[in-house]
Amino acid sequence: MTAKKTFISLLIAAVFLLSALCVLGVVFQSDAYAETNTVDIYAINDFHGEVNNMPQIAGFLAARKKEGAIILSSGDMFQGSMESNSNYGKLLTDCMEVAGFDAMTLGNHEFDWGIDNLKNLSENSGIPFLGANIYHWGRNEGWGDFADDLADRYIIKELDNGLKVGIIGVMGDGQISSISSQYVQTIGFKEPLDIIKQLATELRNEKDCDVVVVSAHDGPHDLVNDGLKQAESTAPATTAELDKYVDAVFCAHTHYKQCFPVNGSQKKLPFLQGGSNGENVSYVRLNINNGNVTASSYRNIAYSGLDDIDENVRDEVQSLIDNSNANIEAERNEVIGKTDLVLNSSAAIPRLVCNAIADYVEQMGYTIDLAIVNVARSSLPAGDITYSALYEALPFDNMVYIAKVSGKDLRRSANSSSQSIWRVSGRRIYDSDVDYYMIAVIDYLLYHQSDSRYYNYFPSAFDSGFEPVPLTKKGVNIYNYRLITRDFLLKQNTIQASTYTQTNPHTDKELLNNVADLPIVPYRYGNAVLPWWAIALICLGAVVVVTTVVVVTVVAVKKRKKATATVVDEE
Repeated sequence: MTAKKTFISLLIAAVFLLSALCVLGVVFQSDAYAETNTVDIYAINDFHGEVNNMPQIAGFLAARKKEGAIILSSGDMFQGSMESNSNYGKLLTDCMEVAGFDAMTLGNHEFDWGIDNLKNLSENSGIPFLGANIYHWGRNEGWGDFADDLADRYIIKELDNGLKVGIIGVMGDGQISSISSQYVQTIGFKEPLDIIKQLATELRNEKDCDVVVVSAHDGPHDLVNDGLKQAESTAPATTAELDKYVDAVFCAHTHYKQCFPVNGSQKKLPFLQGGSNGENVSYVRLNINNGNVTASSYRNIAYSGLDDIDENVRDEVQSLIDNSNANIEAERNEVIGKTDLVLNSSAAIPRLVCNAIADYVEQMGYTIDLAIVNVARSSLPAGDITYSALYEALPFDNMVYIAKVSGKDLRRSANSSSQSIWRVSGRRIYDSDVDYYMIAVIDYLLYHQSDSRYYNYFPSAFDSGFEPVPLTKKGVNIYNYRLITRDFLLKQNTIQASTYTQTNPHTDKELLNNVADLPIVPYRYGNAVLPWWAIALICLGAVVVVTTVVVVTVVAVKKRKKATATVVDEE
């Protein structure tokens, strides 16, 4: 073979080899890119202290974390059970750290123990708390600076595959009225939509984020502010241009199970919410291709479907819970009363609580016309009532106040289906600005303020000339409405559910414009509730005794008269 032919052969071989290497390079590059263009994000919302579900959820999320996923909470994690409330959220914060949560958006119930407790929880937790629209506020000063002492605006996660993910946390601005006003006198929540757009622009243009998602403690309809009255199970009519700024939205607060895309001008934007109490984990997979982000998969994963878990994390979280529960075991399992039927959360339990408050007010020597509370969180089953079950129904530490309010406020309040009463005096409640009445009411209702920060349930209480007085008990720091109800049940021992499940003169709000002749219920002897037949026997016995005394007296009088007459005749 000539040198020229040899050179041509080598050149052809080199070209083929180079071509093969290029093809392989493209293949390897495609494979490598396929590994770097996907982001998986999991989120839970409105967990409300459901510690029994946390080990399995933590094990599932920890396993996804090891696969490179991002793990979020969209708020209302702690408030709701004795197991969580007793440590003010510390137990579940520790569990979330073990599971590897990347961030938690603050919800309205994170404020239920006050700002100082929230700050303490934040300072001692390795999990960033998010709340981009939480700002300092003063009644005279108005809006101040961003509340960076409570939360971060966003976090940025740099994944092993090289992608940068920005996570913005916000809560609904209207939720200021869902928090006892005494806890939020120095902060407020700005409308979140413009803040999201501003921060998303910053994350993409200045922080070089490939993906931006929102974790919102708010429902999708409120978030996009489309102004339409739609069912929460349906998608918003518009993304409010959010699709131009963010790639997915995890929602919360309304407790609905939601998973739907909303058509925007640029792309479909997925909105997800997993219900409440850990019943679902929300999931979205985002694909990134030449800077374009699309949601290739999104769904809610039911608790029963959480498999392929990290068993070590599950066991570690279970151990944390068991150790914490050991400190309250006796108290939470204490049987404090019995009931023959289920007491529902919307009417029966609130009426029971009102009766308990009225009973304690009487013990304290106050005279009131009405006791008023709002709905409970859950029902009480028939049979034994444990303190843990009562705690779940009444998880809030609401104090009870004696206040003087106008009849107009009372009649307007009575029209609210969320408020229950126990009528005490039987006085007619006039729909008037000048007629005032004494009530016992929980602080959440008494001090409730509108979004504009004005008292909107009982404003007359603050210009009546009577300073509201809290109910207290010696040796108890905060004698809240749950403790009052517990002590009432302990005293009653057994209650008849019909007293609270059925409307009676004590609870009928439609009778407030009339004078009421109120029966005394329940009838008690010591710590026992007497059934109707026992009361009937007592009454019958009393009638027999009285009749016998009368008959004996009449006979004795007649005999005496006869004896006297005989003596007179003999004389």
